[in-house]
Amino acid sequence: MVTPRADSKLKHKRDEEQTQIQCWEEEEPENHGNEILGNPSLKGGLIKKTKLSKCDESMGPKEHATTMVGLAGIPVSPCYPDSKGGVYFVLEKASLVAAYVGKRYQILNPDEHANFLRRKNKNPYDYRPDIVHEALLQIMGSRLCMAGRLRGVFIRTDEGILIRVEPNTQIPKTLGSFCNMMAELLQKFSIKSKGKRGKLLRLIENPVTQHLPVNSRKIGLSVSSPKAVQINDYLAAANQDENLVFVVGAMAHGKIDAEYVDDFISVSALPLSAGTCLRRICVALERNQKIH
Repeated sequence: MVTPRADSKLKHKRDEEQTQIQCWEEEEPENHGNEILGNPSLKGGLIKKTKLSKCDESMGPKEHATTMVGLAGIPVSPCYPDSKGGVYFVLEKASLVAAYVGKRYQILNPDEHANFLRRKNKNPYDYRPDIVHEALLQIMGSRLCMAGRLRGVFIRTDEGILIRVEPNTQIPKTLGSFCNMMAELLQKFSIKSKGKRGKLLRLIENPVTQHLPVNSRKIGLSVSSPKAVQINDYLAAANQDENLVFVVGAMAHGKIDAEYVDDFISVSALPLSAGTCLRRICVALERNQKIH
């Protein structure tokens, strides 16, 4: 016999599942074998659609609660919303490819999944979630973020998935914990803070420009740019009324190809890692805005 309380729980679960189905389209994997998800180049592979429906944007607080996912042990870092100024970062071409390896849904990386990727005729070293992990640690651990000048971070993956990371998100220090968090995000579409209702990370609709302020200057970073600058001088000459959006590649090789960028600059004659480049930008912004 089903008690009224158990019946209520079952009804709530069915309502939650129905809400998620209405807001998202996805193809359920037929099996949990060794198929890479989200990569249309693999014939016969299992493709997981990750385009966010507009109904997620129009939901009220109660409806939003059905799509929130709490990941235990993710605290929030301090945030000071009353600070003036605004800085955004966009991490392009991030490698966050998820797959069922055995029975686990995991973010692929060359240390753990080299043999799996070679069986798929893929180069293991093209799958580098450690790059975006290091980039996020540099941004979120900066004084710029602690002072409340950071307004948001966006991650655009190789598969075209767009992720928003709120400034009060504390990124896990280890790569394994970070990959577990991102795998959870790709499955559940959002992650909320522990004990809170606010979303720390969530999948959002492309393009990224619709989530940026109108009065923003979008600055791309590339070592191949003919416009070499001293970053301190460049920031000193920038319009103080504009929000600054820095677009940095989070991939192992290649360069970003973002049509929405207003200006491409180079801050070093040598190729810098994404983490080093972002650290240089954050330090320059802290000096420019007199953050001590």
